Amino acid sequence: MKWNKAISGGSMAVAGMLQLLLTATLIHVASGKVTVQITNLIGYNNVMTIECRSLDDDLGQHILSYGQSIGWKFKPNFSKTTLFYCNARWKADVMLHVDFHAYEYMRDHYGCGSDCRWLFTINGVYAYDSKQDSWDFRFSWYS
Repeated sequence: MKWNKAISGGSMAVAGMLQLLLTATLIHVASGKVTVQITNLIGYNNVMTIECRSLDDDLGQHILSYGQSIGWKFKPNFSKTTLFYCNARWKADVMLHVDFHAYEYMRDHYGCGSDCRWLFTINGVYAYDSKQDSWDFRFSWYS
């Protein structure tokens, strides 16, 4: 009988510790920052110009050579409306461009989570899916 109480008491202690750990994890995730990274893999001689901004932050214009990336970190707002939108362009035979949302809370909070990566190739734009560990095609270039 004493042994059963010890097990029962131990189980309660473990359950309490798990609840505390879960709560701490949820607080950490809720207060965590998101990283967005955009990489130019269009081609060796192709330079990409990109401009990104949100309602609160203008990240300016950046020129990325092949293999270069731009990245930033931020904390999503409390109202769950954080949005970073970008314009990317590069010159082939004609000027090609794409306007896209690099981070949209309602799409990305459960999609890429806290690590949102974009890959620009000659075929179009890919987003990383961390759950499937794969790159998903998202956009074509258009002139």
